Amino acid sequence: MRILDRYIIRSFLYSAVLWFVVLMAMRIVTDLFINLDEFVEQKRTFSAIASYYGYQSLAYVAQLGGVIIVAAATFTLAMMNHTNELVAILASGVSLHRVVWPIVLCAMLLGGLIVLDQELVIPHFADKLARDRDDVAVGKSFRVHLIADGQGSVWYGETFNPVEDKMARPVVALRDSRLRQVAGIFGLEASPGQMRGKDGWIFQDAVLSPAGGEGVAWSHTPDTRAVYSVVGPRKLVERGLAGEAAMSRPAGDRPVLAVRPVSDDDAFYGMRIEADRYALDRPLAGDIQTEQLPDDDQLAGELRNPTFTFRSQEGKVLCIFAAVAARWRSQEGGGYWQLQDGRAFCPSDLTKEDLLLRRSSRWMDYLSSRQLTDIMQLRRATDLDAAKLVKHVRVTEPIDNLILLLLGLPFILSRERDIKASASLCLLTVATFYAFIHLCRYLGLPAAWAAWVPILLFGPIAVVMLDSIKT
Repeated sequence: MRILDRYIIRSFLYSAVLWFVVLMAMRIVTDLFINLDEFVEQKRTFSAIASYYGYQSLAYVAQLGGVIIVAAATFTLAMMNHTNELVAILASGVSLHRVVWPIVLCAMLLGGLIVLDQELVIPHFADKLARDRDDVAVGKSFRVHLIADGQGSVWYGETFNPVEDKMARPVVALRDSRLRQVAGIFGLEASPGQMRGKDGWIFQDAVLSPAGGEGVAWSHTPDTRAVYSVVGPRKLVERGLAGEAAMSRPAGDRPVLAVRPVSDDDAFYGMRIEADRYALDRPLAGDIQTEQLPDDDQLAGELRNPTFTFRSQEGKVLCIFAAVAARWRSQEGGGYWQLQDGRAFCPSDLTKEDLLLRRSSRWMDYLSSRQLTDIMQLRRATDLDAAKLVKHVRVTEPIDNLILLLLGLPFILSRERDIKASASLCLLTVATFYAFIHLCRYLGLPAAWAAWVPILLFGPIAVVMLDSIKT
């Protein structure tokens, strides 16, 4: 590396650090001045405010990175022009292109750091970046707005308390592979939990309700107090007598009769009943055959640790009702299992971190490209077009920043006008391109066109302008 290269690179990096400090300070101070009342109302301490802007600075770097690079390059060349260093370089027979390439190389390296910030650092602190200004110190409850999980279900909650990990009045629209709603879960409260090794949410006082199509023949909807079924004690004992489950016979001073384990399907409700055992209150007398079994009411007993698993026609688990115990209650036209300490479980990959992240309207900006691809494949993005646009922008943004630089440099290197006129034309050109980028994104164009049209139009112009520099 020659002395000239080292000098230009050192000057550029000094300028980059200067503009980084200036622009970041302006961005933070402006935001703080506009939103100071929100911090004051919540009586936030200085450390809490500093923590908020410390995390937000990670996003500010990604937003202002291109502007910082252009400003640093422009300032470096403007100072060299002002001190007649460019004239000396030309007098020595060195082309001005020789001055530009070290700056372009450094700009590309800084652009790479911005990409690393966007892809590695920001996703790690995404939940912190999604916080509101009035929620910088403690976990504030917030509304859950129609969030899709990896199973295609859509979640809504009146509030979610991140301190207690509780969602108040949750509503879940359960959908099939074609995103048609097949059922819904309505509860009083839900918390993250596990059941049978699967992650999901545990509901209190919940109801599973069918939604047209399959399940419309249900005479009653199951809830955490009662699960209606056409499979009663008689069918469970029949299965035990038929040898499909182990049976314990009356013996000794404490006669017991039980079926263990319990496993049976209820085709009418699309449900599977499982339990550790069904223990009868009184043993059956004598050698009872299957056809001699009494009615359900006379086979009173208790299911121990039962689960009632409801599935869709595609085999997808919709909801699991679990309890400490369950007893059969007959009524006209059928019966139901009365649950003791009943709760409902909905399998889902939706986590607390997802809820904290998605409370921000810009939550997709805080994800890595790989995470964006995952949510698109799993249909977790409520606005698929917006997700596609964000993914395309991740690719085009470094190129946009480079074009910004190449559009501005020819004006500063021009010897046909004074530095003020050159700086004004540079600012006007860069601002025009910057505005055109955002105009394309908000015109409703297809994602690929919105991201790539500015490059296709202004890229060739930047190359021609750079080549036209009189050296």
